[in-house]
Amino acid sequence: MSLASSTGFRSPARSNAASPSPVPPPPPRPTFDAELLKNYTKALLSTTLHSALWPDAKERETVKGWMKEIGDRVKARMLEIQPTGFKYIVLTQINENLGQGGRSVHSRAYTL
Repeated sequence: MSLASSTGFRSPARSNAASPSPVPPPPPRPTFDAELLKNYTKALLSTTLHSALWPDAKERETVKGWMKEIGDRVKARMLEIQPTGFKYIVLTQINENLGQGGRSVHSRAYTL
C-alpha cells in the first residue's frame, strides 16, 4: 500500500484547462545619447555666456534670465534627442566665482 492512500492525502485532480501562455519579455528600454547632449550643452554655455559679466545685485533678473534660457534650451534638446521613454528634469544654477575654486556637476537622465 502506498503512503498516499494510507494517510488519506491525494494530489488535486488535474484540470483540462490549457496552461497559461508564457509572458513575453518587455521591449528593450530606449537609450539616451548623453554624449550628444553634453556636446550641445558645452556649445550652448559657450555661446550664451561668452561675453557675460556678473551683474550688480540690483540686476539679478539678468542671471535668472540666463538660467531660464539655458534650462529651456537644454530641455528642448533632450526632447529632440529622445522624445519618449524618459522624464526630464533640468536644474540650472549660475553662481558668481569670487576667486574660489569651481566645479562642474553633471546629472544623467533616468529611464522610467
